[in-house]
Amino acid sequence: MYTLPQTFCDTITHLYSHKGQKWLADFPRLIHCCEERWRINIHIHFPLSYHFVAPARKADGSELVVKFFVEPSELLYEQEALTALAGENTVKIVDSDAEKGILLLEKLSPGCPLSSFSNKDEAALIAAGLMKSLWRMPHSDSTIETAIKREKQLRECTQMYPNGIDFLSSETLQNALAVFSELNRTSQQLFLLHGDLHHDNILQSGEAWKIIDPKGLIGEKEYEIVPFLLNHLPKTNVAETIDHRINIFVKELNVSKKRILLWGYAHSVLATCWLIEDRQDAASFLHAIEAFQHLYERYYGHKK
Repeated sequence: MYTLPQTFCDTITHLYSHKGQKWLADFPRLIHCCEERWRINIHIHFPLSYHFVAPARKADGSELVVKFFVEPSELLYEQEALTALAGENTVKIVDSDAEKGILLLEKLSPGCPLSSFSNKDEAALIAAGLMKSLWRMPHSDSTIETAIKREKQLRECTQMYPNGIDFLSSETLQNALAVFSELNRTSQQLFLLHGDLHHDNILQSGEAWKIIDPKGLIGEKEYEIVPFLLNHLPKTNVAETIDHRINIFVKELNVSKKRILLWGYAHSVLATCWLIEDRQDAASFLHAIEAFQHLYERYYGHKK
């Protein structure tokens, strides 16, 4: 019997309600179906957040990774993003069953995340190089989420929480929404982005690095940099760390520091709303929101 962590089960039932409960009840059958269909043995799972992800081995000894989605549409979005971004720096799709919410991926070895890399500046340079290789023009018929949809999501948050949510004040929500709206209004060239490219979605594969778990996003290059800025921040000197990282990306990618700071502020407020709604710890993002605001005022001399 495959036992799932209680925290993961709680997350699934919170996010998906009755559908999540049914998925958890059907989980043993899903495991069995997957192992029988592809003739694999599924091993102990990786650390879990919103999806079940585990390594598996075929009869011939070759390895792969299985990923189960409660909501099949989420699989389709990831599959579209992986297909659209496909290249030597992205994890490859092995097979899928959209109806059952099963995605099979190549297993990256040794698979160490970029967060384990001790040289932080080198880690940012590696991420910048991957971004440069990934970005491309989106297809006109793409169903991938846009930055305008993210603005709409933040607008829905401001309407749902007119007095603020948790430690986010109403003023912060409204200010972030105004920034989001202005950035979308003034966006120039839009690209197909990974959409969640941070340290733990970059894994070592041989001597190279590959990206995993794309959300897919159509937006400005500057937006892509924000998730990396928000992850693995120190407990102190947050603004200095973010500023240092931004300077590396600006130099390597020839992007706008001003727009990175603005996207950083707007997105970190939206991401904080997501975390609070999902009952996840969002405290570290408060420091990031303050850091983006502080840095913007330091360099550009006025409030957003």
